[in-house]
Amino acid sequence: MNKLQENREGSPRDEQLSKVRVLIADDHALVVEAVGRALEASGNFEYCTVSSMGEAVKALIDGPAYDIALVDVRMPGVTGLDSFKRIIERAPNTMFLLFSGEVDPRFVKEAMKVGVRGLIPKSMRLKSLASAIHLVLSGETYLPSELKLATGERIALQSDSELSEIEMKILRLAAQGYMNKEIGEQLILTEVAVKMHMRSICKKLNAKNRTHAAMMARDLGFA
Repeated sequence: MNKLQENREGSPRDEQLSKVRVLIADDHALVVEAVGRALEASGNFEYCTVSSMGEAVKALIDGPAYDIALVDVRMPGVTGLDSFKRIIERAPNTMFLLFSGEVDPRFVKEAMKVGVRGLIPKSMRLKSLASAIHLVLSGETYLPSELKLATGERIALQSDSELSEIEMKILRLAAQGYMNKEIGEQLILTEVAVKMHMRSICKKLNAKNRTHAAMMARDLGFA
């Protein structure tokens, strides 16, 4: 029985509705265990693990709906970009993230063109993993800062659920330690306007408050 099944059987239905369902597709047991523990520690995730692309496809088609899938780019059954094209087509309601210790920036760029939402490096601090996933769930893409430069990508701004350009500017300044009044002075906004934008930012990132949102931004390298 996987962790997702265990959690679903042992918790009230209303609690489960608020949890983020994650599929971890990786054939390295120690990595999977560490990621699973980190997600559990955050309190609002449940997860299932598989060790090949074939198992991942089966889980996504036959199992419960998953919000996020972390997919190792070098596990058994992965045959390059075509593998990701096929799995995205079969599970259009799941957001896919590459999961790798090392990957060619050109591959990441091409994968994002077919619908992958970014890359979670295996070197990422585990305490930052939940923040990265919540950012993707808010409608953004996630790339480590060094890959953003290598691929020429920037934070996606394509829908009402994503952070707007002004919200990204405010979030970066907040992460750098500026107060609302100071942010307003820099961006030529009233303090009230900055507070309104911060409320919107917190809602989109599922942040508890302004401080939490700024912390998430720092963890994700936006500051």
